[in-house]
Parts: sequence; C-alpha cells; structure tokens
Amino acid sequence: MENQSSQPNPKRTSPIPERKPWPMWPIALSILTFIIFYTWVQLKFRKDEKPYEPNYEMQERRNQVAEKNLYDWFSLSVNPSAQAEGYALSSSDITTRFISGPLENELPSQIVYYIPRRPILVPKLESLKSQSSFSTKQPIKLQVSLPGAFGDSPDFHLSTFYKEGELIILAEMRVENDKALDAFETEGPSKTYLFEIGTDPIETERVNAKFYFEGQVREWTLDRFGEPIEE
Repeated sequence: MENQSSQPNPKRTSPIPERKPWPMWPIALSILTFIIFYTWVQLKFRKDEKPYEPNYEMQERRNQVAEKNLYDWFSLSVNPSAQAEGYALSSSDITTRFISGPLENELPSQIVYYIPRRPILVPKLESLKSQSSFSTKQPIKLQVSLPGAFGDSPDFHLSTFYKEGELIILAEMRVENDKALDAFETEGPSKTYLFEIGTDPIETERVNAKFYFEGQVREWTLDRFGEPIEE
C-alpha cells in the first residue's frame, strides 16, 4: 500500500472581487465648491492694500518730506514764481563760504539721518538774491541764477528744512549718481529762476538762511517785519 501524503490538501479559496474606483465627480465638486467659497470670502472681507514697492516708497519719502516733521524740522513749500514785483531782492548781504569736508558734516545730524541718501547738489551757481526781511503772511522770494541745463531739468529741486530760526536750502539734482551729472552742460548759458518759499511755521524774529550747492554755501539773515509775534 502506498503511503499517502501527510500534507493536507490546500483549501479552495473564492476569488476576491475587484473594487470599483470611487467616482471623481464628488471630489471635483468639492474642490470647485471650496474655490468658489474661498473666492467669495476673499472678495467680501479682504482689505485693499497698496502693493509694497520699496523703490517707490523711497522716492516718496524723499519727494514728500514736506509732509514730515522730524524732531521739529519742517520742510517749507517751494514754488516757482513768475515775477518779483514789490520785492527788493539783493545779494549784498549774502556771504560765500567754501565747504572743505563732506556735506554731512555741515548739516544737522537729524537731517542727515532722515534723508535717504546723500544729496547730489548742483555743481555750479552764478548768483543768488534774496529778501533781507520777511513776513509770515507772504512767501520769501529767492532769485537763483545757474546754468539752464540744470535749472530747466525736471530733476532740479530746492529742498528746504526749517527749525527754530534756521533755514537750510539744498539745490539738488535728483539723479541716480554723480556720474549722471556728466550729461548736463555745466558751461552752458545761465538762466535766472525765481522761487517762493513758504513761511507758515516760522515763529522767530530772525531767520538764518543757508543755501547749499556743490562745494559752497551762501549765508544771510532775514528779519521779520509786520505784526509782532504773540507770546
């Protein structure tokens, strides 16, 4: 008799039924519903904010310094004027002083800290005339003669800073760097420009004015006339 195998016969197993994949339409519907709901929430509750533009912010900070007040330093408004009738403008009381060191050594430290970068000043000035007195009800007239290549440029700007009887005026060329000045004709014909400087925040009887351009500063004083200051 043949020996029967001691191993049991394998059990028969039923085949595993194949699972059907989940339908995709509920998933797509859920995603679409979430997108619509999220978009609605964003449009309904989102606050409109200006995009962050660092270059633009820096430019605005430099151009609109008149709206700032840093340690009681104010920027007076400067506007071009068409005529000087009724004003006695003279240069006889204006003195010239040469600057040997950097401009930041001349300016108050608070202004140096506030200005975003070192001002690029006009390299040449032919003459400067101003009033010898002022009134808070009228602007100060200032007559500036310099090469027309600078004065006619939209980059030319007079920046003003005032505090407690001290008036600082910077004749700036708002260009990228010093090399950009090479594009201007320094030896070209000169032109005369007239400006009006606002006097609203001035409360002193006398103002010491300083007009800076490259390498030099013109200095003079203006005495207040008209109604006395109320104490």
